[in-house]
Amino acid sequence: MEHKLDDFIRHALSAQPISGTSLIISLYGDALSHRGGEIWLGSLSALLEALGFGDRFVRTSVFRLQKEGWLDVEKIGRRSYYRVTEQGMRQFRHAESKIYLSEQPQWDGKWELLLLESAEKTERARLKKELGWLGFGQIANNLMAAPTHAQTDVTALLGELNASEQVIYFRADYPYNRSEQTLRQMVANCWSLSEVAGYYHEFIVSFRPLMALLREADEQELTPLRCFQIKLLLIHFFRRVVLKDPLLPDALLPAQWEGQIARNLCINIYQRVDRAATEYVSALAETSIGTLPAPSAGYYRRFGGLPRDPTTF
Repeated sequence: MEHKLDDFIRHALSAQPISGTSLIISLYGDALSHRGGEIWLGSLSALLEALGFGDRFVRTSVFRLQKEGWLDVEKIGRRSYYRVTEQGMRQFRHAESKIYLSEQPQWDGKWELLLLESAEKTERARLKKELGWLGFGQIANNLMAAPTHAQTDVTALLGELNASEQVIYFRADYPYNRSEQTLRQMVANCWSLSEVAGYYHEFIVSFRPLMALLREADEQELTPLRCFQIKLLLIHFFRRVVLKDPLLPDALLPAQWEGQIARNLCINIYQRVDRAATEYVSALAETSIGTLPAPSAGYYRRFGGLPRDPTTF
């Protein structure tokens, strides 16, 4: 029987084009990375079939992800099993540190400064792009900056980027409050905060009606299939927004920042559908050694803490 939740799912799927590789990355990052990171191709196709994505769509997407270094494939007989690579897992961990926060990071008023003057031109361009994705802003020609975050180990980050010998790393204080308004304006410009706020606003407009539908729905209507579809689409669209967000501390953000409104909305929906969605993945997913492992402890730390399924312990 059709339900208003099914209408929402169909609308979300048709509202804008969905990249196969991006959707599968969302699925691996959210549902599989804390459960061994491996799945049989047939299971992957079965999970995405109900969303209208056929076998050819899935095969083409995983082939591209394999070429890009996200996935490795192991063939056993006629079956293919796709596992996240070490490189892919590092990317998932970086993304996870932004996606599943419960609130804006705490800040001690210090700044991380990276001087790229010594790097060659092409290398500087690469580093600016990579550092921008990791939350750094360009505040001068060859100077990247970010507020100090407890979850960011800059020296380890430079090692992962193969930039330890090329980048000069400073840490700075900001003791002069008189220029605070000027600082906020610089931050808004260097990190394109108005553009990021626009993306968050679109997410809120799209997913706020879903929260109302979930409040009205009874447990029988929240089937594992519907919950899986909702959860995957929720994280897919939230991930695309939050990874553009530098996650600046509240002290540097405009008043009534829509990023935290969007995050609270995402948390409320995620918590409502998580358990049934996880059950659905468990029922369909096979690995090269059998059933999918239970989620690790790290999975349940998402968004400040998720309730565990007592049947798995």
